[in-house]
Amino acid sequence: IETYTKKYWLAELNSSAVFLESLYRDGNWSDKTEYEFEKTLFLGFYSVRKLLENKLLNRDISGMNVLVASHLKLPDEKIEENAKWIKSYDLYNSEKINLALKKVCDQFIHSKYFSAFVPKGLGCVGTYFVSDYDFEKHIYYLRLVDIVNIFLSVSKEEVVNLDLKIEGSIIEINNFEKNP
Repeated sequence: IETYTKKYWLAELNSSAVFLESLYRDGNWSDKTEYEFEKTLFLGFYSVRKLLENKLLNRDISGMNVLVASHLKLPDEKIEENAKWIKSYDLYNSEKINLALKKVCDQFIHSKYFSAFVPKGLGCVGTYFVSDYDFEKHIYYLRLVDIVNIFLSVSKEEVVNLDLKIEGSIIEINNFEKNP
C-alpha cells in the first residue's frame, strides 16, 4: 500500500464497517454471508496491517490496543480425540486482555481457527480467532462492534468508540453513521 493508494484502502475499510454493522440485523446467516464475513475480516485486517507496516497511520491509530476475551486451552487429557477445535477451549471463562492492533491483525492473517459467533435468533455478534502460533495457549473472542470500531478508526484516521444498544433480541450499534 502506497501513500497515493491509501485513500482507496481507507474507503474499502469504511465500506467493510458498514457491511459488518449490518450483520447485527441480518438473521439470515448463510454460507454466502459466512464467506462475505470471512473475506471482509481477512482483507480488512490485512490492509490494516499493511497500512501499519508502511507507517501510513497516525500515532493514535497505530498505537491502538484492542480489548479481547482470551479463553484458555483445556488440558489435552480433557479433550476427546478428534474433537472439534471449539471443545479444546474453556469458552465459559475468559480473561479480558489488551492486544496491540498489529497483534490482532496478525492473529487473523495467520489464523489457525476462525469462526463467526451467530447465536440462534440473532445475527452475527462476534468471532473466535487465533493464529497458528498461539492456538496451543488460548483462543480469542472479539465482538463485532469492536471490529467495526477498528475499521472505522482506521478509515476515519481517528479513534472511534461505538457501543451496542441491546433491547431483547434487537442489537444495534449506537451512533453508527452509514456514510461516515
